[in-house]
Amino acid sequence: MQRTLQNAEVFHKEFLPEGFLGAKGSWERRHSVWSRGCSSTRCKASHTGKLFLSFQTKTTSLQQRLYPGPSLPAQNHILTLMSMAAHIYRHPSLRNSISLVVVKVLVVEEAAAGPEVSDNGGLTLRNFCSWQQRFNPASDRHPEHYDTAILLTRQDFCGHQSCDTLGVADIGTMCDRNKSCSVIEDEGLQAAYTLAHELGHVLSMPHDDSKNCERLFGPLGEHHVMAPLFIHLNKSQPWSPCSAMYLTEFLDGGHGDCLLDAPAEPVSLPAQLPGQRALYSLDQQCQQIFGKDFQHCPNTTEEDICSQLWCRTGSGEPLCHTKNGSLPWADGTPCKAQGLCWDGRCVQQDALTPQPAVDGGWGPWSAWGSCSRSCGGGIQFSHRHCDSPRPRHGGAYCQGQRTKYQSCHTQECPPDGKSFREQQCEKYNSYNFTDLEGNHLEWVPKYAGVSPRDRCKLFCRARGRSEFKVFEAKVIDGTLCGPETLSICVHGQCIKAGCDHVIGSSKKLDKCGVCGGNGSTCRKISGSLNRSKYGYNDIVTIPAGATNIDIKQRSHRGVRHDGNYLALKTLEDFAISAMEQDILIKGTILKYSGSMTTLERLQSFRQLPEPLTVQLLTIASEIFPPKVKYTFFIPKDVPFSKQKGKEKKSVNVIRPMLTSQWVLGDWSECSKTCGSGWQRRTVDCRDMEGQTSSACNRSLKPEDIKPCGDVKCGSWFCHRPSPAAGQGGPGECLC
Repeated sequence: MQRTLQNAEVFHKEFLPEGFLGAKGSWERRHSVWSRGCSSTRCKASHTGKLFLSFQTKTTSLQQRLYPGPSLPAQNHILTLMSMAAHIYRHPSLRNSISLVVVKVLVVEEAAAGPEVSDNGGLTLRNFCSWQQRFNPASDRHPEHYDTAILLTRQDFCGHQSCDTLGVADIGTMCDRNKSCSVIEDEGLQAAYTLAHELGHVLSMPHDDSKNCERLFGPLGEHHVMAPLFIHLNKSQPWSPCSAMYLTEFLDGGHGDCLLDAPAEPVSLPAQLPGQRALYSLDQQCQQIFGKDFQHCPNTTEEDICSQLWCRTGSGEPLCHTKNGSLPWADGTPCKAQGLCWDGRCVQQDALTPQPAVDGGWGPWSAWGSCSRSCGGGIQFSHRHCDSPRPRHGGAYCQGQRTKYQSCHTQECPPDGKSFREQQCEKYNSYNFTDLEGNHLEWVPKYAGVSPRDRCKLFCRARGRSEFKVFEAKVIDGTLCGPETLSICVHGQCIKAGCDHVIGSSKKLDKCGVCGGNGSTCRKISGSLNRSKYGYNDIVTIPAGATNIDIKQRSHRGVRHDGNYLALKTLEDFAISAMEQDILIKGTILKYSGSMTTLERLQSFRQLPEPLTVQLLTIASEIFPPKVKYTFFIPKDVPFSKQKGKEKKSVNVIRPMLTSQWVLGDWSECSKTCGSGWQRRTVDCRDMEGQTSSACNRSLKPEDIKPCGDVKCGSWFCHRPSPAAGQGGPGECLC
């Protein structure tokens, strides 16, 4: 499989006063800027593939020079920076095969023609992200379509406390047309490291000193690309293991799928080291950083050759300047006799002679790891590494499957009345969350309103309330994706599984709730209610063990408020509101539409853990008689007798709204047959006469659009190896 980082576009803006001095700061103070608007999570096993970050050439007039120094065309400079960054991204420490390829370069020479740029880095990023969209063809197949855009500018950016900001980007926005952007302060060749750093953020990498990185890997030092403070890059290990992990999870999570197509006509990047090119003499390196009047200081000490660039004005000023305490000469700059600079040291030229590339090869698979669950269907993993041999001298990183997994501990859990997701939410009850009045909050799973792509995040809501939190970016592997599906979560992705808790299995629950059954162990119960008295009327008491419950109360044609409302009563006197929601009863979810819909509906797909009495509240029986229908299945050995609707007092009801209220239409079909789609419905405010009203509480307006779809598009599949194959375990996933 080939993964392509499709078409990044580079812009360069150059309309600052002459003599501008470069920023004197570091990456450290950019963190608060990067974090604005950030939200920091395809295949059923982890793969590696070749990935291209592409940029195709579309250039305006290049007569204006990037810097006041002689003969440094802007496009050549940009391509040099990209070549340096591309070299960093090819390093095997990233654990993914990535190539940076330029698709388009646009040099903006007039301020009015470009995005609004100021010392506010966050605002500049927003302006640029909006501005660049006009140059991006909508079709991913267009040769000039790009997936991320970069602005290079000489503008000095300021943060909250200082003007030491070198770049701005949002985290994890690759493939988002509106946010896949970054802004770089161009202060010479060192901007290549800032560029690599910002692209790392767009590809979801956090700083190496982030809490998650330090929790997983311990202190990572200050010499990797994603270090918060740039001092000196460790070229033998430019990427930290935390950066590699975040990138791999980002790509495996499907967030980089827009990068799967390779560019048609990439622009060639310079092959020479920057210092070997006439464009980057020592004097010109000084001019890029300090301004047109500067040149390299003569009489550099032996220890500073290649390791520290010292510059002074051409007027003969005796004072020499450097920057950040670590400003090495550009790699490839001539030094001593027949020497070239490399990584701050002067080495013999033959030491930089290209060596034959050694492509990487996969090592053996590891033993299966521990199971994520003790029962109910867990997941265990096996890994292999690209170390037999490791890639060297620019050799290709391994491509193909690097992680595989299989089901384990598939036996049913002892019944305890709680789902596995419910147990994960309950863990946070001990954290003593309280509301504004100091009341302790208890947490239960939230399903309603969660996007299909977020179903494997741990959404929990406060019991009896609408407030919710996302406690974990991923639920524990083996957790069901939802109450109405058998699919399970693996590494934050929803993967097909059977009712036997085996990934890739086609076993399903029959109508009786029996895994792999033929429907012969239960009987169907159906009934209706079309007459009622004023007050509360029992419709049916559904016994424990019932499955596939479906209860409908349909309003009369043309009448949204016919005076009939469903109500529920459980053994615990559970009361529900008029709003759409999921009702949790001892680990089983009842999906309730709310009483404000044309079709009021209650559904449950799993076995009911305890009896449930369904009631009808009637306030206008003579005008609009009810139209209730219900069906469910019960085991053949469970006795059941229908009861006629009768008036019955109850406090466990849905209180009708007798003033203006929100009136809901039916949900449309899902907009997509696979992948994540949307359903829509009308939501209107009406008074009791059915006329349009403005008196409804807008804070209580129900949603008019919701996500739908649970079928993945594409050709990924799993199969279970035959026993003769002698490998893997039950439901091993091979992609």
